[in-house]
Amino acid sequence: MREIYRLALGIIIALLVGIGIGYAIWGTYRPAISSMGIKMVLYRIDGFPVCVYFQTNSHVVQNGSWTLFDNSQNRIPTVSGDLNVSWVYQQLMPAFSFNNISGWLKLIKTYSPKFREGYVQMAGDAVPPSYADGIVYVASSDDMLYAINVTNGNTIFIAQMPDTLMSQPLIYHGMVYVGLGGAFFTYSQGLLNAYGGGHRGEFTGLSGLMALNATNGKPIWFFQTKSQVMPTPVIIGNVIYFDDGNGYVYAVNADTGKLIWKLGSFGTANMASLDYVNTSNGTIIVAGFSSAYPINISQIVGIYTYGKIAWITKLPFTYDSGPGDAVIAVSGDHVVDGFISGYPIHKGPLFNETLVREVVLALNGTNGHIIWIRNVSGYTLPTGANNGESPAIVGHYVFINNRKDGLIMALNLSNGNTIWEDHLARGAPGLIGPTYVDGYILNPDFEYIQVINATTGKLINLYPTGQDLVIDTPLVVGNTVIVDGAFNYVEAIPLYYVIHNTTSILEIYRSHFVSAIPSCQNDPAGGSTTQPSQVYFILHQIVDSLTRFIQLFESILSKV
Repeated sequence: MREIYRLALGIIIALLVGIGIGYAIWGTYRPAISSMGIKMVLYRIDGFPVCVYFQTNSHVVQNGSWTLFDNSQNRIPTVSGDLNVSWVYQQLMPAFSFNNISGWLKLIKTYSPKFREGYVQMAGDAVPPSYADGIVYVASSDDMLYAINVTNGNTIFIAQMPDTLMSQPLIYHGMVYVGLGGAFFTYSQGLLNAYGGGHRGEFTGLSGLMALNATNGKPIWFFQTKSQVMPTPVIIGNVIYFDDGNGYVYAVNADTGKLIWKLGSFGTANMASLDYVNTSNGTIIVAGFSSAYPINISQIVGIYTYGKIAWITKLPFTYDSGPGDAVIAVSGDHVVDGFISGYPIHKGPLFNETLVREVVLALNGTNGHIIWIRNVSGYTLPTGANNGESPAIVGHYVFINNRKDGLIMALNLSNGNTIWEDHLARGAPGLIGPTYVDGYILNPDFEYIQVINATTGKLINLYPTGQDLVIDTPLVVGNTVIVDGAFNYVEAIPLYYVIHNTTSILEIYRSHFVSAIPSCQNDPAGGSTTQPSQVYFILHQIVDSLTRFIQLFESILSKV
């Protein structure tokens, strides 16, 4: 009889131990997720995976829109309102330690400026954030799309995509659109465009345009292409227009992703986000295409929204990928672009001994005729980023960075003449143009936001952000400036603070970031953050309770 009792006891103990261990692990890890209301779902879209983390208790309704790069033809990303918040959002896998500018500069000095541009295209945030209806959207080169609550910096959803993201997210009719395909390619593919051969980024990963639910990240449709969709599209009248590394321009239905028309090939589209011009003959989509010098087919193309070519302007004087990389700005019938040029002067037999200049030009958006061309820099050897510069237009001012001479410039929109110029703090501005707000220019210059009087060019303030802004333009929502950058942090900073303070607000948030998933915290010791001590503690309590239970049961058996 006693043996039967002992066998039953063994079975009971085994069951209790199994249940206890399972409960301990569940109780340690799952509440860290469920208490936040975070759910993870693996979706399949045309067979490809999209893993989404989203807030189950979020009731955000997305009725807003952001329909082209910087949500404006003239590339001024400002949204009216009274928002005045501050937070620092740490993305899932930060590319570099926040505020470690000295370490970053050491790496750039050791490995050359090309390291800076290259790394951000593999791990950092290569495009500025978007905003609509209380949600900030951030596309990261590490395949992540973030939707962040603008009031507190909390995660609404995170979508892990099946390839690199280098286009600014667009928002329309409750969906968010993002291009797939990054810088994982050889530049010789772009060169082959001139011969009608292979194209930049073709078959180097999963490329195309994806639409997702704007509040929970669920994928809706995917339009696949052969080469990367790096430029940011434009949405007009429920149609989304985009181009790719193969040099084609596509028009697809924004709701269904069904192809309406396709034109090309025109060259290589890299990061030159699309814009449009309203003319008496209809709306014209404007796109820039390039190939590397000396085999040059660079051109700016105007296409009516119904799929007919309006005009093509050849650019025989370009040097590098600028027309396919620099973001075009439009004001009225003026189309303004900046790129590397100068009818290159050769100082030796090698290709990299060519001297180049930076050029800004304005086209007539109705017929594509060149209105003016302006050499804005002296001759210099090509370095790091030779993509050219992206302008921003306010009234009769064209604001643009002159990277070669380390200047920010204000040019006259009508004739290209210089109105004013000022030196940059680091001399390392982003590829994208500055932002204008309330008479001030907010210009990204390495880790600084350079605050400049828009009328006089006088420097007002240098605000340190704690990360390299690289390609990203400051976004202004109400009274708040929002930036991201190479280190994978998103910052919301009061506009007044940016204009008037030289001590960064990052000092407040140095160790108090809003993490993408709050259970994943920085460990100052550099060790594990899975909290094994909690597992050990709970298991220890279970074992201790089982030991007392066995002792009690043995005492009962001894009396039977």
